[in-house]
Amino acid sequence: MRRQWAFFMLTVPVAITACFLLPRERSESFSPLTVTLLAIAASLWIALSAERDARARLDRAKRAFAAHGEITRLLRDYRSVYLVVMLRLEVIVLAAMATAVWGSGPATGVWIALLAGVLIGLAWPSDRKTALLVERAGELRGRP
Repeated sequence: MRRQWAFFMLTVPVAITACFLLPRERSESFSPLTVTLLAIAASLWIALSAERDARARLDRAKRAFAAHGEITRLLRDYRSVYLVVMLRLEVIVLAAMATAVWGSGPATGVWIALLAGVLIGLAWPSDRKTALLVERAGELRGRP
């Protein structure tokens, strides 16, 4: 999972560089302001809902563990949830590049990419988080 984290974190400086290097284009359908507002709205929605969605998925994995008791399956489910979260955060990186190319330009795109970088940074898969997941799942398993 740490390799996944590193990969997704590396996409942030690549996207920031791309924001400045990609040519500016005009959208046939939307004005630059509309593209920028859509990218910001999508980024904020993802940022605010990613944790809630991850918690719901982890709760399902913990309840499943309470039934089957297989630690390897719990950890595999955890990795799947983590990958989904990282892919969602990667959409914010793509929104940054869309803003730079079709929206209000690189200056705004960079800020969106930095938001993605902060959120990806907060998603670091620490040993403590894994141990806490296993402990809480074990508590559910211990219930009658």
